Amino acid sequence: MRVAVLAGIAAGTLIALQTAIISAFGERLPAFVLATWVHVGGLTFALVAVALTRTSLQFSVVRAAPWGLLAGVAGVLLITGIAVAVSGLGLASTLALVTGVQLLIAFALESSGVTGRLIALDPVRIGGAALIVAGVYIVVGRGATAV
Repeated sequence: MRVAVLAGIAAGTLIALQTAIISAFGERLPAFVLATWVHVGGLTFALVAVALTRTSLQFSVVRAAPWGLLAGVAGVLLITGIAVAVSGLGLASTLALVTGVQLLIAFALESSGVTGRLIALDPVRIGGAALIVAGVYIVVGRGATAV
């Protein structure tokens, strides 16, 4: 559990940093061009990591479950959406909105069993989600006011 929490903290930090980079880079490039270059950088990093760890690309697994490649499509659309949202909402408001939506979608997927693991919604989780949605409304409702 401790490793999972640390990994979650690292992932949250990386998402914030990535979004800031997308914001700065996105001022120079159209959204889909930006998403392309961001993924080229990620692919390069991943291929180097695979080579350094002497791990196989496991093409047989990809051939058996090609739908897994849709995560890459989602990634391109995610980067594109963030680039557009940050330019209109600002960094913090975009991250608040994205995080709130992620949580609501995750609850829907978990409670329906789509993820392969059925996790019921209980009043405490629903209350926590309501607080996050309220927080998103407060943060995003203030808008991107430059100082």
